[in-house]
Formats: sequence, structure tokens, C-alpha cells
Amino acid sequence: MTWKKMWYGFMASAMLTTLAACGSSASAPTTLLAQVQQTHKLIIAESAYAPEDFQNPTTHQWTGYDVNILQGFAKTLGAKLVVDSLPFSASIEAVASKRADITIDIYYTSARAKVISFSRPMLNYNDVVAVSATHPQITRPTVSAMTGKKIAVVVGSEEVTEAQKVPNGVVKQYGNIADSFQALSTGRVAADFQPDTDVAWAIHQNPSLNIKILGAMPSSIAPPLASLRGYYGIPKGAYSASFLAKLNAYLKKIACNGQEQKMLDQYGMKSPVFLNGICQAPNSYQGG
Repeated sequence: MTWKKMWYGFMASAMLTTLAACGSSASAPTTLLAQVQQTHKLIIAESAYAPEDFQNPTTHQWTGYDVNILQGFAKTLGAKLVVDSLPFSASIEAVASKRADITIDIYYTSARAKVISFSRPMLNYNDVVAVSATHPQITRPTVSAMTGKKIAVVVGSEEVTEAQKVPNGVVKQYGNIADSFQALSTGRVAADFQPDTDVAWAIHQNPSLNIKILGAMPSSIAPPLASLRGYYGIPKGAYSASFLAKLNAYLKKIACNGQEQKMLDQYGMKSPVFLNGICQAPNSYQGG
């Protein structure tokens, strides 16, 4: 082999080594945490639903307590929250396929757990009995007090089943929550069964709405509180393990130090029920 061929061979080998090294340094991140830290983006699969996540009608910026919580988390990773707005029905699949990094907060179900992993719980949800603020037709949130009364619910909601358990109750189904609140405020129904977040948000937005929360749904007709907690969903597997550890640590911190409650306060969610037991909760779903 001539000196020139040896030199060209050496240079070609060196170039291939350099290219290989460059290729490895530019390769895709192998974990979700590395990806977020490298791109400085945390992508949330989000569907507009106040007060969890919605666009401010004036600024058109996304807001809501889920947005506030995850913006804070993204900041701890040196990233910004990026909204992937899509129907709720598509959000879980988007995370399962790694097109998005995290869902809005959702209930745990065994079917969902087959395709995504869940964070520690971040919020309690529970259904409440709302009544007229000025002329309530019932004064106690008990089954006996509501027996035979007209009860408002939204068509297709979980609250329909709960209302149907009230003896001799007259279940009035409305197309949306605003219509059910209107029926309640004008005395056309005695009670309205709704998630506490929705009632608190409605009152916060419109204090003159003439409705108030009488109390939690009677335990005899409502699911246990532990089964109505919100969780964030992320892709399954080792790919997300380090990200999940940081997310859980952040969620526990803000639940325990009062930071999360301050976020909830902005949306009228000042009742202690929302974070009751969340600080002490385990990092995995415990059923209920």
C-alpha cells in the first residue's frame, strides 16, 4: 500500500469516526425527562374545559389550574409549557403514542392504566348538592331532605345516576351546566347535582348567580372520594420513569407547602376538600 493510499485511508477512517461521534451527540433523547430538558418544551395534551384549562377570552392565552400547575413544573425543568389543543377523547392516545408528554388531570381507570402511567393524585373531586342561595327548597344535603324533590343534572353526566337514587326524586336533565344552574337559581328545581369544581367556578365567575353549595353528595349515593381524584397521565415504561419521579416530587411539594392552594384560590376553589389528604397521599393509585 502506498503512503498516499495509507494517508487517504486514515483520513477516511477519521472522518467516519467524527461523523459517528457527531451523529451520537445529535441522537434523539432516550428518556422523556431528557427530551423535555433538551427541547425546553413540555407538551400538554389539552382540551378546553374551565376551570382546569381554557383560553382567556381577552388575551387568548391558556390558563386554568392545570395550566398553572404544569407551568410551574415545566419551569423546574428549564422548559416552557406548550399546549397541544385537541379533543379530550384524543388526549390519552396522544400521550400513549408519545406525541404529547402529559395529559390534563384525569380520573384513574384500569383501561387508561393499560396505555399510560399515572402521577400521584393532585386534586380531590367530588359531587356536591347546590341549591338556591336566597330561597333554598332544601336545607340539608341528605337523601331524606331531597326525597321527592326536583333535581337538575346534565345529560349524560355521572350525576344522572346519583340523582336517580333519590327516592321519588324528579330528575330534570339539561343540555349543559349553565342551563341547569339557571333552573336552580330561578327555583324551577330544588337542587343541582354537579362537580364541586364547576359550582365553585360558576360562583367565582358570577357571584350574582344565586346558587350556593349546600354540601357534599350523600355518601350513600356517591362514589368514595378516593376514587374521584385527579391524576396526570404520561407515557408508560422506563422512558418516563425519571420524569415521573420529578413530577411526583413537585406535586407533593406544592400540595404540602400551600402553593397549590394559592393556585386554586384564583378559580374560586377555596374549600379544603380539594386538597384534603393530597399531601399525605401515596405516589400511586390506591383504589376506592
